Amino acid sequence: MPSLDFPHAYRYDSVQTGIGVPVAIGASGLTVRFIARVDTGASACLFERALGEKLGLDIESGDPRTFGTAVGGVRAFGHTVTIETLGLRFDSVVYFFEDTAIQRNLLGRAGWLDRVRLGIVDHDSLLLVASYDFDPSHRAQ
Repeated sequence: MPSLDFPHAYRYDSVQTGIGVPVAIGASGLTVRFIARVDTGASACLFERALGEKLGLDIESGDPRTFGTAVGGVRAFGHTVTIETLGLRFDSVVYFFEDTAIQRNLLGRAGWLDRVRLGIVDHDSLLLVASYDFDPSHRAQ
């Protein structure tokens, strides 16, 4: 029978909207910490503009992209940062919203989900994660 092994487990707050997890992003020696929502429908990681500005990033100098939403397009700019969450750390291209009024932080497919193995047991408010290349046969005993 197939099975999955996850070295990291996180119990999230089921009272909150969505599955929120603690995240730290870093660039140029600076780090900011915040809560982001796991969003399997988001095509990329999308974060508040203010977070990128706290890292000293020139937001508009990043890779421009328009993301489609139910109410139209939302413009954001991509930058490479280091993401740290739930015991995992890796570099990713993430996008910061152009509009300062958008205050959402989403861990999406490109930049996060494509780098992890993810299990959700919503009944128990439990998120299970491993790096994509995690090999349980090499786990320390």
